[in-house]
Amino acid sequence: MKTEYGKLTWEEVRDCDKDRVVILPVAATEDHGPHMVLDTDTLLGTSIAQGVAAKAPSEVLVMPTIPYGFNEHHKDFPGVIWIQPETLIAFITDVTKSLAHHGFRRILLLNSHGSNHPVLDLAARKTVIETEIICVSASYWNLMYDRINALRKSETGGIAHACEFEAAMYMHLDPEHVYPEKAAKQVVHDPNSRYLNLDLASGGARAMLMRWWSAQSPDGTMGDPTVADAETGAKFFAAAVEETLGLVREIRALPIFPRRDHHAEPSA
Repeated sequence: MKTEYGKLTWEEVRDCDKDRVVILPVAATEDHGPHMVLDTDTLLGTSIAQGVAAKAPSEVLVMPTIPYGFNEHHKDFPGVIWIQPETLIAFITDVTKSLAHHGFRRILLLNSHGSNHPVLDLAARKTVIETEIICVSASYWNLMYDRINALRKSETGGIAHACEFEAAMYMHLDPEHVYPEKAAKQVVHDPNSRYLNLDLASGGARAMLMRWWSAQSPDGTMGDPTVADAETGAKFFAAAVEETLGLVREIRALPIFPRRDHHAEPSA
């Protein structure tokens, strides 16, 4: 069974199960330290979506990944491509509305770049308002805090960006494009902070401050990639696929409720 949306013909789109969950990965093209490449978020998000499709081909369709995100705060590092949030919200919502027009009823916006999270949340909400289908947004690491913490080697603050987590998974997926000899530990976590914690496996910051990336990291790294290895990366990746599949199955099971217009005249 085909799982890539772009490999369907128009007749196959017309005839396919419209309750398959359409996964739209949204990523970024940006610095990931001297030890990782610009497509890190894109490769990881795409691979997780494809991993879900391999496990449940009849339950999902995978859209072509959007490789650019909301990341202007990274632009002091060469290579970054940034999209304004208003543009990105409008673009994503146009994609989801197109899918809804063709009859699809369940969409997952799968995020693989931290600062996309509020953008995709808004895009999902706009989709629901404008189409009345189910549209869910999720950053894949938020689905697996406990499993990350069970596997990690780094201290709190060691998993944030171009870190143990991302480097290990990239080593598993594409080892030729990770350069561990260039990796350096850049843990900026303040252990005295109760609210501003950017470690991805900590449960998330209670409050958010996103500074210019170059002001808080000398080389674009935040975390500890020096302890990353491909074996742990394979376990991180398998957990990400399993938890994302769990979310997909919840989305498939959700009922679609009709709206109730309380402005309408009561019936006689």
